[in-house]
Amino acid sequence: MRNITTEAAMTLIVIGLLVLVFCIGARLAQPTYEPPTTVDTNANINAGFGPSVESRIVATHTVEYVEKPVTEVKYVERVRRIPVELRNFTDLEELKQWIEDRNKVTTVRFQSADTLVDCDDYALELQQEALADGYVMSFQIIEPDKYNSLFESGKLPPNTLHAINLVLIGNTAHYIEPQTGEIVFAANLD
Repeated sequence: MRNITTEAAMTLIVIGLLVLVFCIGARLAQPTYEPPTTVDTNANINAGFGPSVESRIVATHTVEYVEKPVTEVKYVERVRRIPVELRNFTDLEELKQWIEDRNKVTTVRFQSADTLVDCDDYALELQQEALADGYVMSFQIIEPDKYNSLFESGKLPPNTLHAINLVLIGNTAHYIEPQTGEIVFAANLD
């Protein structure tokens, strides 16, 4: 029994030594944690200037590029002017109502103090508003004698010209004083 115990003890000691040698060898052969460094020096570079490229392998992985269409949405504010079918005023009441509605709106002009706003500016503004609303209205220049004989709102001094507007209603023409909104009969067309 003594020989079996001695043999078993010797076997255990040998196994223990083998495990110890294996563990020590595995520890010594274990890779270092610092990644390997490579240095590439280009020998064909001019003397005195010797750049080198260092690279380290930090981790290795596979990158897969997938081409995928990208939809880009842009909102563009675009003003589109749609032509209006222009027409004459149907009757004098429609013209009066349009002028009355226009006079309810206050216009504020931002301009320098030395900019002169006179009769032609008012006549052009009235014409543009009429066109924007779909009405035909023209710009007219009138002499003071004719103006003073037709309009009651004010009298022009001699040797001056004045800008007004003209509209056709049916078979008649009517002048409009753009600064006051006064409407007067101008002429029959036929």
